[in-house]
Parts: sequence; C-alpha cells; structure tokens
Amino acid sequence: MEILPHAHPILTCEKARQHEASVLTDEAAEWAAMQKAGAGIARNLIDDYQELRPVPDHLRILALVGKGNNGGDALITCGELLARFPRASVDLVLVTAASELKPLALRAFKGLEGRVKHHFCEGNSVGQAQELLAAISGGRRFHICLDGLLGMDFKPPLRSPLDALIEAVNSCDSIDLRAAVDLPSGVGDEAAAIRFQADFSYATGIAKKPLFEGIAECGRVRYIDLGFFDGSAAAVLDESEAILTPQVLKPLSKLRPAHVDKRAFGHLFIVGGSAYMPGALLMSVQAAVRSGVGLVTAFAPASIAAALSAQVPEAMWVPWPETSNGTLSPRALPLMMDRIGSASAVLIGPGLGRDRNTELLAQEVANKVELPVVFDADGLRSRVVELAQKRRSSYGEIVITPHMGEFMRVAKITEPDYSAETLMAFSRIYRLITVLKGPNTRVCDGNTILYNTTGGPVLSRGGSGDLLSGLVGGMIAQNNSNVPTAVARGVMLHGLAAQRLAAAKGQIMVHTSELLDYLPDVLRSMDVNTRS
Repeated sequence: MEILPHAHPILTCEKARQHEASVLTDEAAEWAAMQKAGAGIARNLIDDYQELRPVPDHLRILALVGKGNNGGDALITCGELLARFPRASVDLVLVTAASELKPLALRAFKGLEGRVKHHFCEGNSVGQAQELLAAISGGRRFHICLDGLLGMDFKPPLRSPLDALIEAVNSCDSIDLRAAVDLPSGVGDEAAAIRFQADFSYATGIAKKPLFEGIAECGRVRYIDLGFFDGSAAAVLDESEAILTPQVLKPLSKLRPAHVDKRAFGHLFIVGGSAYMPGALLMSVQAAVRSGVGLVTAFAPASIAAALSAQVPEAMWVPWPETSNGTLSPRALPLMMDRIGSASAVLIGPGLGRDRNTELLAQEVANKVELPVVFDADGLRSRVVELAQKRRSSYGEIVITPHMGEFMRVAKITEPDYSAETLMAFSRIYRLITVLKGPNTRVCDGNTILYNTTGGPVLSRGGSGDLLSGLVGGMIAQNNSNVPTAVARGVMLHGLAAQRLAAAKGQIMVHTSELLDYLPDVLRSMDVNTRS
C-alpha cells in the first residue's frame, strides 16, 4: 500500500516493534515520542470525557502503571492533566517498585514527585486488589482510570498481581471512563478471560492490529500520530490495512480560489424517498447541501416533493411519478437520464422503499449511469452488486454503504463477519467500493481497507446513515476523479462532527440531524499542523 499522508498502516505488534525501533534510534527520540504520546492522550481524554459530562476541575485520576514505556506514557499523561487541571488529584498504582521502572518510565515518575500519591499493588487476590482500590478511593468516584500496565511487548499469560488488579478495576463501578494506553492490558492472550475493559484505547504512534479484531473489543480507538510515518523508513512498509487520519480533510480546510463558481464544485443527483418515508431523503439532501458541493438536484416522489423543497430550498427538486405503493416508478427514469449530462455523481437509495419497482430502478441506474454512483439503504440490492461486476471500465465507481445486516444480504453470508479477508474479497470480486458501517467504519476498494475510528455511539440512531450517504455523495460529486479519497473525506467529516455533537450534548438525547450543525466546526477548527 502506498503510504498516504492521511492513512497510516495498521501493523502487527511484531512489525510495530520493528518500525518503532527504526524511527526511535536513541533515548532522546524515545523521550520526545513519550512526551508527544502523553500530551496526545491527555488531549483526547479531555475531549472524550465530555461525552459524559463537562470535565470537573477536581478531576480524580487513577493510573495503573507498569514498568515499561506504556507506564511512562501514562505518567506523562497524568502530568499533562495536572497542568490543565491544577485542582485534579492523581493516584498511581504500581505493580513494581519505582526503582525497577525502565529508565524513561522512571524519569517520568520522578517528574511527578510531590504532585501525586503512589501505591504498590502486591496482593495476588482480587479481594486484596479491591481493598486497595477502596482505600485509595475513600468512597469517592474516579473520573478516569488510565491503564498503562502492559503494551505490545506483553507475552501471555497474564500473571499476578496484574490479573487480580485488572479484574478488580473491571468490576469497580465507581469509575466513569476507562482508558488504555496503546493496547488494553491482557490483549494478546486469547486464552485468558481477563483483559482491561477499556472504553477508549489510545493507539500511540502506530495502530496495532489487535485493536481491530472483532467488533469494538478494545473500546473506541483513538490514534495518536507521533510522526512515525513521516520519513523514508515508512516507504518499506507494505500493508493493506490502514487507519484514516483527519489529514484527509486538509484540502477542504483551505480557502477556495477567488475565480470559481458553483459549477466548479460538482453537481450531485439524489434519487430517493417514498410517500411514506420522506425523512431519509430529506436528511440526505440536507447533508449533501452542507458538504460543499456546488449543486444538488433531488428526485422525489411527486406527492412529497413540494413539501420537501420548502425545507431545503437550496436544492433543486424534481417531482417523480409514483407507483401505487407511493414509491418511484422505474418508467420515469428518463426524468433523470435527460439531465444526467450536468451531474458529476449520483446517490440512490435513502427512503426509496423496498418493492419490485425500486429494485428495477436501482438496477437501471447501475446499468445506465456512467458516473460514480452511491447505492445506500433501499438502493442496496444483491442484483445491483452483481451488475457492478459488468460495468465498463470507463464508467465511474460503484460505492455501497451497508451496515453489517445489509452486508450479510448482499455478500450472501449467513452470520456477521468482521474479518478483513471477507471485506477485501467481496469488494475485489464485485469491483466496488464498500463503506461497511460499524464501530470502526471501513472503506474498502478491494486492495486496501481504511479504518475510520471517529464517530461513536451517538451515531447509533435512525438517520445517521442517511446523513453519511449525503456527505459521501457530495464529496464524490466534488472530486469524482478520486472516488476513494472523496469517500474517506465524507466518512471522516461524519465521524468528527458526531464526536463534536456528543461532546456538546452527550450521546443520548440528541436529534440525528443536529450533527449537521457541527460540520463547519470540524473544518474551521482544524489545525493541519497539529496531529490528532
């Protein structure tokens, strides 16, 4: 895989060790990376905690500290949080004597002397570890528990007192947010039942493959870019899986040229809606209009087109004849094909409804439209996927946006399958770009898988996929010569806006469409010189 500025390889722990050694060639470089990691983790912790509630000034932090670099990262993080919140308190739990810490971890530990309390966990039973936690807490809650016990050098099995401490922390109900440095301790021991139950895992420098095995088993992943892929050493890597970074949005954060007009930013056609399901189409059109695309034309059922146009007057609305079911009639396809010369991309599916008529319409679009086409929601049909194989090489790419249930249907599998091999083979065989939505949404073109880890549970509600399809369609319409990158931009915008919504209003009591109000902030606050 080409090393892209906006996508960094996901490596096995062994390859990660080798690559890290190639870029951190002396102790000074290691210390600088540790400081960057600690600062990045602290910054993300503050942002992520706000999905629960505002961060309190009297922040209480419990840090589990191992003797290696993960422990050092955790200690630096604690120092960063104390600098940001002077009234915060930090309790360190060490599983080895301070004198046994590795040099950089010891250096970080000494930097906290006088500002933190430290405790030594030596009990081999869960009960003893629970007693220690109870004594430390004094009956009060910990706002954050930070796991810096073990890292990618962990070799199974998990031994005492680590296993007892981790189990005690997992069962403690007076912790708001559990976060792991790099990898949750215990990950890598498939035979063990105990691992740190992280709400967030902060991948430092390199995103390791164990973070992406299964479905969100390590919590939500945050990638802390330390610059390990900036130099020539990265060019030797040949990986098919990568993590997407906000740098994919860099071109969008610049000033637009003074001499352009709306036609320079593409024209998206959206085909969807039904008499009984107008909301999905409305949300897709709203998102497309906000994507920055120059023009949006929406083809909607004739009975609802006028009502929808009043809500999004920026789009052009074309009434489409309906069937007796209130769905779009496939016989009216010339309405779109007569205008197709002005379009740069097509989106079909939001609110379309599922009947024989809409299935035929989706097939006709797959057959006849030479532009890039996004098939979403009810436009996602098995026959459409099969037709993608037969499109001429001169035609634009087909993009599909399934969740796992839809993917099982079009891929003809009988149970959920999150393996990279299945996704890669499906996209390669059917010659399309798959946006497989989930806790880590993946964009696959058959050769490469890009993992997007932004977003979160705030997106687990009706309509979030309709917003995503509108953003993806809008991005493709603006840049239909590089569809994979355009898709990645739509996915990243969607996820980052969702995180801002959750930080402002929480994960639960929000409207799906409120996400749109946070799109401008994603770009306007983006510092292209600051790593995430």
